[in-house]
Amino acid sequence: MSAASRAVSSPEPFWHRIPSIILYPLRGAALITLVMLAVLALFRIIPVVGWILGGLMWLGAYKYAFEILRRSADGDMEAPEIVMSVDNGVVWRFLAMQFVMILFVVGLALTGSMALVVAGLVLVVFLQPAVTMTLAMTGSLSDALNPSMAFAVVGRVGWPYLAVVGLLFVIQASALTAGAWLGNFMPPFAAGWVSTVLAFWGLFSAFHLMGYLVYQAHEELGYDPATMQADAARPTLTTANDIAIAQAEPLIREGRMQDAIALLRTEVRTRAVSVEVHDLYRRLLQKAGDPQTVQEHARQYLHQLMMEKQDRKALGLLRECLDADPSFVPLLPEHGARLAEQARLGGQAQLAVDILHALFNANPSEPASAHWGLTAAMLLLERFNRNAEAKVLLERARSRTTDADLLKKIDSALSLT
Repeated sequence: MSAASRAVSSPEPFWHRIPSIILYPLRGAALITLVMLAVLALFRIIPVVGWILGGLMWLGAYKYAFEILRRSADGDMEAPEIVMSVDNGVVWRFLAMQFVMILFVVGLALTGSMALVVAGLVLVVFLQPAVTMTLAMTGSLSDALNPSMAFAVVGRVGWPYLAVVGLLFVIQASALTAGAWLGNFMPPFAAGWVSTVLAFWGLFSAFHLMGYLVYQAHEELGYDPATMQADAARPTLTTANDIAIAQAEPLIREGRMQDAIALLRTEVRTRAVSVEVHDLYRRLLQKAGDPQTVQEHARQYLHQLMMEKQDRKALGLLRECLDADPSFVPLLPEHGARLAEQARLGGQAQLAVDILHALFNANPSEPASAHWGLTAAMLLLERFNRNAEAKVLLERARSRTTDADLLKKIDSALSLT
């Protein structure tokens, strides 16, 4: 087994990821969902409608929390998008499970024995992560409420389960305590609103933690994460490029974007890598929001595509680069000229104009510069009727050449403007 494969099949222990787990609600779509729920919580003061909105708000929060749990259990550490695959039935089964647990504690209270009540509460708190994880894995309420199933989860996971119970208690207690503490300094409505937002925060972090525990202990639990299924279907790694991608993918799934970028940056800068590696590196740079580095890498990537005669792919890449920066040019002017001609012949007149214009502006001393200006100007005249722009370009091109034949063509074109 390769190093990459081992990395995927042996997830990092959750105790190494505690800061990431606590800050999970600030990541991507989770933060957007948190903000949406926070805004919705402001309207709970409206009579009658507020009660309905409050119910829908918590239903949506639990539904998203289960999506977090399932995604995390499948090894995907990115926050799920707001469009969710979890059905409402799972949430209703979870609420039914909570109701059964409450009835259990109430039944113990009716015995009049405080010792039984305390023991029952401890048991419920201890087993709640196990029954929630079982519900997420199986979708079955009967399985989730089966004590033997819950204790089997505890036994298979072992001592990490105890640590998770403790951490879940800390997360939930911190959210509740913070809300109560704020009540001493804020108006009741504001304190209640902040408490609700903190409760959502704790909910998302807690469900991410439970999902990650399933992922960490998937072999013991007999659970087959979706990412593992994809890795099993992937062909055996045979090249350094395959290995580089395989090493980057688990980092991406765990949300360690900068680590994945650093890994691929080293690959790109130290050796000739495949188009697939360049593609992945470019996507990560775009996602990280670093336009300057994206464009710098694009020149290197474009050069490799041209050397490998992948002109069609290079043309698409160049279009993206020019959309982001109209002054972008390839490393070699001849590559730009070749792609401009292909764009012209392929009916992509605007792309051809954009490429030639960028080349013309970036390389005033290049012998072919005047020819690029003439070609771009003729396209502006013939395809777009943009005479004023063509005239300016032709006059600039005329000043860059002494070739009699080329000057004659430029003068002829100027007469059309």
